[in-house]
Amino acid sequence: MTGDEIIQAVLSEHGVFLHYTDDQGLRGILQEGVIRPDYKGVVYLTQEPMTQAEAHTNLFIGATTHSGRATHLLVLRLDIGLPIRPLNNYEFRVDQNIKLHQHEVLYAGLNPFDG
Repeated sequence: MTGDEIIQAVLSEHGVFLHYTDDQGLRGILQEGVIRPDYKGVVYLTQEPMTQAEAHTNLFIGATTHSGRATHLLVLRLDIGLPIRPLNNYEFRVDQNIKLHQHEVLYAGLNPFDG
């Protein structure tokens, strides 16, 4: 799936969300088959296509603890029953595990918006 195809899916379909991570995070998600909440109990999602640098600024607020994130991307078509809540201009939150087998993985790999 290309960056343009991801943008088209987000714009044309309800329930398509992006989860930015790094290589290790993506491998763990795919191995376990689940996106687990962070220490705050939240899985963060967005519908905004971003380069790694843009995601670092807009999603990870430039925190040095999150340096190197957003090099990889998981694009999901989420089931309508999943409780997704808006968090801010860029993000949504899910306060539970997201089990991949309950949803459709549209893309998993390098961040295609980095060119």
